[in-house]
Amino acid sequence: MIDVTPIMILVIMGVASVVIILSGLPIAFGLGGVAVACIFLLWDPHVLPIVASTLMTATDMYLLVAVPFFVFMAMILQGSGIAEDLFRSVRLWLGAVPGGLAMGVIFMCTILAAMTGLVATGIILMGIMALPLMLRLKYDKSLAIAPIMVGGSLGPIIPPSVSFIFYASIARVSIGKLFAGGLIPGLMLSALYTAYIGIRCYFKPELGPPLPPEERGSFKEKVLSLKSLILPAIVIMICLGTILLGICSATEAAAAGAIGTVICAVIHRRLNWAMIKEASYTSLKISTMVIWIVIGAFCFKAVFIGVGGAGIAKDFVTGLEVSPITVIIIMQISYIFMGCFMDCWAQLLITLPVYLPIVISFGYSPVWFGILFFVNSTMADITPPYGFSLFYMRGVAPPEITMGDIYRSILPFLPLQLFCVILLVFFPQIVLWLPNLLFALK
Repeated sequence: MIDVTPIMILVIMGVASVVIILSGLPIAFGLGGVAVACIFLLWDPHVLPIVASTLMTATDMYLLVAVPFFVFMAMILQGSGIAEDLFRSVRLWLGAVPGGLAMGVIFMCTILAAMTGLVATGIILMGIMALPLMLRLKYDKSLAIAPIMVGGSLGPIIPPSVSFIFYASIARVSIGKLFAGGLIPGLMLSALYTAYIGIRCYFKPELGPPLPPEERGSFKEKVLSLKSLILPAIVIMICLGTILLGICSATEAAAAGAIGTVICAVIHRRLNWAMIKEASYTSLKISTMVIWIVIGAFCFKAVFIGVGGAGIAKDFVTGLEVSPITVIIIMQISYIFMGCFMDCWAQLLITLPVYLPIVISFGYSPVWFGILFFVNSTMADITPPYGFSLFYMRGVAPPEITMGDIYRSILPFLPLQLFCVILLVFFPQIVLWLPNLLFALK
């Protein structure tokens, strides 16, 4: 064992974690490896059994069972036909309005987020269905591309969200309160995006031309198309409604939602063995990744706390002559910077052991801080060079769309996301009002 002080251990752990994540190595094994190496080389090899006990703690969480169900829902949804029918209805109702299709994309992504909780689902489906149509109508490239990416980034915010489950499992907070807390900020972001598109196209209709008259459909067709809302509403009620009303736990609701999407696929006559096989394989792959990340995070957190990291960070920050809100703002700025280079899960794993004890010591709610983080992470999803949404869009965009087009398109939406973060920092009740209301009634 090398003789070093606890502060030196913390510095080494922090630097090593950032280097490993930026090098492209798997997050789980990087963080877990740093923890084991610090125990063996810098701390005390006799406490290595902490890794085994931490592994048992990390995997013995019933909440994580919900993850494969939500992923399975997303995969079945992609092939069920629900999204196609829903987009047809949106196209009929909004197609005559300048920018209507772009606003419809935001609406579609909001619904998809409430059904799956994943970024990729909205971007892939809308990139395939809506982007070619908007380009054919001569939409401004930026206005055709950006709504798909920012709409898809609502996935981790609007419940049910796999990211919320991940945060709840590490921070040990109520998943029901997180789901309730994310609803209003998610809808607020959706409304901001829609309003921006509508206002911009009102003054410059050429940016988002409406559908030709022959493609707008009759009033009867529009009314009949509303039946496409029935199945999504049922799935959302099964997943989100039962959790918020206290009828089901997150895991039970996820299982019921998975069955619901399978039934939807049967109704649309799309269900087949290949779809089930692919959905099951993807669910297993993503769930395994999440579990390993949680294991690595718990190992890292255990060592960090064991050497006194939480206390050192807390004493340092509370000793500064700055207000608590200033510390919160500094944390958000750090997330914006880190979002340019790493995904939200990596940011969370590195910072949560340091930030969360400080936030709690200031008297802030960990539910509020979690929602604030994920709203902030919407910028990380679309910020070059690392934003996942940029990569998803590149994968579904036609060849004439360049990475330069994709990067430029998101610039007007970044201030909207920053505005939402600022609102949540200074008005925490935007997040906490609904959780306090719903869970006070139980």
